[in-house]
Amino acid sequence: MTFVTSLGDMAFVWFVVAGLLLCKKEYRFYGGIVIIAIMCAYLVGELGLKNIIGRDRPFLADPTLATQLIALPESFSFPSGHTGSSFAAATALCFLPMRHAWYKAIPLAGAACVAFSRLYLGVHYPTDVLAGMALGIASGIAAVYIARYFVRRKKKANRPEEDTF
Repeated sequence: MTFVTSLGDMAFVWFVVAGLLLCKKEYRFYGGIVIIAIMCAYLVGELGLKNIIGRDRPFLADPTLATQLIALPESFSFPSGHTGSSFAAATALCFLPMRHAWYKAIPLAGAACVAFSRLYLGVHYPTDVLAGMALGIASGIAAVYIARYFVRRKKKANRPEEDTF
């Protein structure tokens, strides 16, 4: 579980996937969507909700839950940032055109493993993880709409104005 949760540290594995997508021209758009999704989840979850709600971590309420497997986080608990960024990226990746639709389950399973690892290690309450999932899914969908808006706007700007007489 320590390895799985470390993949979610600073959305590392998801930025690697986004970087690989950015390297190939036909998938560059989707790499951008993954990055936008992670940024949305971070801005709303880590910078917004965590500081507004200010919920303490489970191991602070019950010291027997403290683990020595990972460095204990010092930030607030609600919502789970690891879960939020993982589901944001996984949701964005579900919009990637894939040869077989079942491939889309792979990033979702990875996100679910990261979410479970946060519970297993005792650094989040179940509601923190559920909120992170909801935030991540919403961020992934929002990122798709944001990216599509800018693509449409760019196409409209590049179209020559028709002469009207």
